[in-house]
Amino acid sequence: MQTQNNNTTEQRHYRKTVIELYTEAVDKVTSSRLSAQQVSASGNNFTGLNNNILANAQKELGYKSNVWFTEKQMQEQNLVQIDEDNYGVILFSTYLKDIEGTNRKEKALRFYKVFNKDALETIPL
Repeated sequence: MQTQNNNTTEQRHYRKTVIELYTEAVDKVTSSRLSAQQVSASGNNFTGLNNNILANAQKELGYKSNVWFTEKQMQEQNLVQIDEDNYGVILFSTYLKDIEGTNRKEKALRFYKVFNKDALETIPL
């Protein structure tokens, strides 16, 4: 029973953090001018609220680069975080999820962390 309680508490805490992140980003975006375009390491532009979240993070953290890497892209290019105090920014995307092998589809949220190019360095080989 205790383990189930801890998991529920952790989920609520994490969920609250994500909601707060989006709320802060929306508040900042609505009170600011257009956000600078943010780009993934694969060259695709981020759109919508994700672009605004990253533009705010870039500005607040003092990054010059507008390029962001996922953990997978970091591994592929032998990159690591410069400082453990740096943190990733949580973004959302949606995808269709097949329900029990039927033709019925359901949208689901997927979230992931991205790290600014300025917060990364190459691993010496």
